[in-house]
Amino acid sequence: MKILHTGDLHIGMKFNRYPDGIKEKLVKARIDVLAKLVDTANEAGCNIFVVAGDLFENTRISKSLIAEVLLILGHFEGECVLVLPGNHDYDDGINDLWKRFREDRGDKLILLNENKVCHLQPYDLNVDIFPAYCNQKHSDTNNIGWIEQTGIIDPDRINIGIAHGALEGTSADIEGIYYFMSRKQLEDIPLDLWLLGHSHVRYPDVDTVSGSRIFNCGTPEPDGMNYSRQGNAWLLEIREDKTVRAQSVHPGQYKFYDLEWRINTEDDFTGLTNNLIDEDAGNKLVRLNLSGSVDEELLEKRQSFYRAWEDGLFYFSYDDSELRRKASRAIIEREFTHGSFPYRLLQKLADDPEALQTAYEMIRQVK
Repeated sequence: MKILHTGDLHIGMKFNRYPDGIKEKLVKARIDVLAKLVDTANEAGCNIFVVAGDLFENTRISKSLIAEVLLILGHFEGECVLVLPGNHDYDDGINDLWKRFREDRGDKLILLNENKVCHLQPYDLNVDIFPAYCNQKHSDTNNIGWIEQTGIIDPDRINIGIAHGALEGTSADIEGIYYFMSRKQLEDIPLDLWLLGHSHVRYPDVDTVSGSRIFNCGTPEPDGMNYSRQGNAWLLEIREDKTVRAQSVHPGQYKFYDLEWRINTEDDFTGLTNNLIDEDAGNKLVRLNLSGSVDEELLEKRQSFYRAWEDGLFYFSYDDSELRRKASRAIIEREFTHGSFPYRLLQKLADDPEALQTAYEMIRQVK
């Protein structure tokens, strides 16, 4: 049996901090990646398509967007699609999201919004699903407790837990409000496989996995500067002896880079250009923080590099407030009165570039 495991698509995310042309493409990418995942699952001959939470960004999704998502999921050619409400698109029984979703879903789509076993015999699959969905945005307790207490795990069937929450070691949950789960807690429950969502990084963090029982899918389409990896989902194969082999797939279109770069010479600018501008540059979003000290000529020339990066990248922003003018004897002569204390101090330090730069910047701040 084969499964496509994804989650954290956050369809409906607005990206309002970006310019309109960029924003629209980022919004569309989250829909496009779902369609790409369905195609990937069909090509691999998957039996089950799993969304382990946060299919949507929030619970206030328009009917037209829900309909678009359902249309895409309806193209899955396997036996069934399993969708679990996450902490962003939680199901509290009150909001309209999942009511609208249920109204138009096809026969293949199963909404996992109850604390009970979902048997897949009607889909000719020897599988029981144990869901742990989210019924609110935050919780200091995960929702797998009912699975720990159940006595109906059938060893003759394939038993799969699907849960949404922070997996120990994969994301920061300092306050413990994101349905935290430890690996030991999961391992102690005698299920054959756990498919998790919430943390936007994959677990295990390798491309090919054999023998693991716990998988976190990560997000298939990166969504912010705090996410520097490529998008991820899992293709899993469960064998007759219930061992699992998994292959990581990378369906995302865009990549985000939040970079710190120190500049002292033109070669440093050239090296940065070589890092940024490549065959994938048109899909890169870069936020760059520059520091260092450069001579006056290079300080004036820096704008030409910025323009080239802006033209070559999908999105580019920068902060060069820490990129300083390099102190020199010529600058001392031009900026300070002969015989003044700053003049005499800086001339005395002129043969020590590091000390000269430090003193020059301190004096400039005081002025």
